[in-house]
Amino acid sequence: MLTFYEYPKCSTCRKAKAELTALGVDFNDINLKETPPSAEMLKQLMTNSGLPLKSFFNTSGMSYRALGLKDKLQQLTIDEAADLLSSDGMLIKRPLLIKDDQLLQVGYRTNYKDLGI
Repeated sequence: MLTFYEYPKCSTCRKAKAELTALGVDFNDINLKETPPSAEMLKQLMTNSGLPLKSFFNTSGMSYRALGLKDKLQQLTIDEAADLLSSDGMLIKRPLLIKDDQLLQVGYRTNYKDLGI
């Protein structure tokens, strides 16, 4: 089963969700703002993905700007980043698509068909 972390008011999330639905993909959707992933899960996703920490942050969001993370992000450890992201779902780049505790995609830039789901 796929897990789709989204912010329902986000147009990008709505587009991605519509594509998954059109492909007939079964998924569990979770509102990032109400129920962000745990710090432990985020740490695992960040570690296993090999992506830079910045890839997991919604760098255009108000929370990111309000915390001044642009200047602090390079100094964050993976534990600090995971704690920060889990404390405010609006900091997380969305949507997140996860299958069997493995990150398939952070954000939405490609067709889900390309992921082989």
